[in-house]
Amino acid sequence: MNASTTTGLRGWSALLAPTDRRHLAAAGLVARIPLAVVGFSVLFFVRSVTGSFADAGFASGVAIAASALTGPVFGRVADRRGQRGALLVAAVGHPVAVVLLVVAGATRQSLVVITVAVLLVGATIVPAGAFTRARWTAMVGAGSGIHLAFSLEAIADELVWVFGPALAALVSAAVDPAAGLVASGVFGAAGCLWLRRGVGRGPTGGVSVTRRAFVPWRSRRVMALLVSSVALGLTFGVNDVTVVAWATEAGLPQIAGLVLTAYSIGSVTGGVLMSAVPSRVPPFRLLLAASAAVAVFWSALALSPGLGWLFPLGLFAGATITPFTISTNRVLHQEVHGAVFTEAVAWVSACVAGAMALGSFVGGVVGQAGGDGFRVVAISAPAVLVVIAVATVLPPRRQPG
Repeated sequence: MNASTTTGLRGWSALLAPTDRRHLAAAGLVARIPLAVVGFSVLFFVRSVTGSFADAGFASGVAIAASALTGPVFGRVADRRGQRGALLVAAVGHPVAVVLLVVAGATRQSLVVITVAVLLVGATIVPAGAFTRARWTAMVGAGSGIHLAFSLEAIADELVWVFGPALAALVSAAVDPAAGLVASGVFGAAGCLWLRRGVGRGPTGGVSVTRRAFVPWRSRRVMALLVSSVALGLTFGVNDVTVVAWATEAGLPQIAGLVLTAYSIGSVTGGVLMSAVPSRVPPFRLLLAASAAVAVFWSALALSPGLGWLFPLGLFAGATITPFTISTNRVLHQEVHGAVFTEAVAWVSACVAGAMALGSFVGGVVGQAGGDGFRVVAISAPAVLVVIAVATVLPPRRQPG
């Protein structure tokens, strides 16, 4: 029995049997932590320095935007020159940037100086998920092995995003406002150096790699993935702000945390269930089904008649997240050349993260104007299905670069 012929939990056991694979999974989990904690950590720290939530929110957005913008750059460097150099830059650069930000805050520098330091903090975060997914493709190839690996990666993403913000909030409140940033620097350096130890199993660069570039518009399906990822990120961003607004207006702000937790529980459950799906199911057909689920359940959530419905509907809506992520990665694996796979995954992640930031802004504006952000969700969620459905009727074309 091996991971290439087995699905479900037994397949994961076979997949993770080799020691180097277990190390890859663990190192990838640690290296992801900065992505999940930096937004809240910057928010708490800048708020403690300036006393302004507006300044803190702006700085947090800068950090998230910077990481989204530099993610594809890290991916391209890794594809062309190997992961070792990119991981070393992040392992050294991120802790240094954190120190600069903490010093800038402690010495009460201007908001401009603090913002520049925040920019560096975000820009030095490596897209660990893209790196580990590329490493898995080199380890297990195609078939159910890669399907299981992508399922594991999607669950790792979700686990970090569940516990990361909570960790940032806890240490920033209980220890020091800068503690979340320090944790980001420590975990980021440790994770990157750990990943770097096993980099021989991943892309190493070379002449054949440097001649290629990721050009998404050469593949209609890849373009559909990017556009649908924007729609999905917008949905997430607007929804999160709207849930908090609904709960606050009802005088039950704690309900918002329960609903957001429901998304995470559902998402992890969806990832486990996806591991049992046979790998013979064509990736794009799987993506179409996942997109339909996103459209149905997130629209149902948006049309919820009251707060009491948000938790059960949130479980089902959350359960669509990892299936969409897994099928997206499988389509990318099929559509793009292996020499640009890391950058391709980083671009998808950047589209989701950037759109989430935009969605949070849109949700805030709509709520401030007295509107209902769920109306935006009711439009953006079905848009995911529309984009993928349109791409389905178009002939696939392999990304040549």
